[in-house]
Amino acid sequence: MSKPDRRAGKSESDVLDALGEKIGDQIKKGMSKLEEMMSDSKKDVEDGDDQDERFLDYVRVFLDDRKIGSVAPSSKYLIDRMIKSAEIAEAKVVVEYGPARGVITRRILKKMRPDAKLIAVEFNERFYEDLSKRVKDPRLIPVRGDVREIDKILAGLGLEKADRIFSGVPFALFTGRERHEILTKTSHLLNDGGRFVAIGYTTHLIPMLKDYFSSVDIQFEVRNIPPSFIFTALK
Repeated sequence: MSKPDRRAGKSESDVLDALGEKIGDQIKKGMSKLEEMMSDSKKDVEDGDDQDERFLDYVRVFLDDRKIGSVAPSSKYLIDRMIKSAEIAEAKVVVEYGPARGVITRRILKKMRPDAKLIAVEFNERFYEDLSKRVKDPRLIPVRGDVREIDKILAGLGLEKADRIFSGVPFALFTGRERHEILTKTSHLLNDGGRFVAIGYTTHLIPMLKDYFSSVDIQFEVRNIPPSFIFTALK
């Protein structure tokens, strides 16, 4: 009987060990900036006044709806990485899964071309209403809906494809089948050369992304609550 080939298992173990060491190093470097990060999280909730109250209101909604992925809005450090990875300057149709209060939405709009469209799909009613009320831009199309039906949502808007898709939704709260359905639709809806940029808090999504996209870049940002991965998948 031939001996089992353990080289593949060893290779995967080496990669995960290296990733773990890299993450550990970044966590150590980032801990000294925790106080700064907390301040930035509150500031990013809203560009206007009453920022403390807006931050606390976000936390209240999080406690009421556990489908929300994070206890705090994304930090400017995380958003910077996402925007840079997406390369949205030439994108005509951009989609955002789970915009919440629009912290990432505002930054996307600042980088988008004047004739582009941003379809922001939010499931939580309070977040959807707040986004519709506070983010005024003719390129923004807020939609209260479920990202699992993103194909129907875009078809209803007369759109067939997207150039960039951002995601802040917590994939961990979906079943395995639902994750596959969302990624299948996401990959199908992206134009060739399109990018899917997603936030994640574990590495569980990596093997699935590799099944649907030609390449996957992985970054880790410790200056966020909680520390987060940024997955950039290229079609």
